[in-house]
Amino acid sequence: MPLFEYECDSCIEEYNSDISSVVEKLNKSNATKIMKKNPKFCYIEVYDDKRHKKIFALGEKGKYNKYSIRKFRYNLKNNKILYIELRNYKFSELIYDKEEEKNLKCPLCNKSNKVRRVYSTFRAILDDKNKRAPRPGDELAYHFDYKKQKDEEMASSWVGYDYLNQYFND
Repeated sequence: MPLFEYECDSCIEEYNSDISSVVEKLNKSNATKIMKKNPKFCYIEVYDDKRHKKIFALGEKGKYNKYSIRKFRYNLKNNKILYIELRNYKFSELIYDKEEEKNLKCPLCNKSNKVRRVYSTFRAILDDKNKRAPRPGDELAYHFDYKKQKDEEMASSWVGYDYLNQYFND
């Protein structure tokens, strides 16, 4: 079964710009303005790690499970933690021909030209014996290849990891 997973680049870019504007002005009024502008944000919470106190929270945590929520936690400067729940920018489609892939649209923003295919865990399980998880007795090279694919999958699940790296504490 040709089931592929895709990411919407325009949604990721929009999330990155909105998250960076929240981080620049870390207050409730700015976060409220951004949540109104971008309805794909489900929950924003800022927590002071030094005082062990919630500074502010917007939205309801874990309320929107039907939208396939992605959760992210960022350690910011001044011992602050930013916790965000976003609507999922990944989606899966059944594709039989290469031509069908050109007409894909993101279900969140309906933009078709900024969609790219990512490594699919469904495909690794269902496609064939060579793409399954390694078992005892398999060649060592197969274990390394599988780990590399899983690492790529984990790297693609972060919203703007390279873009937001400037906000992480070292």
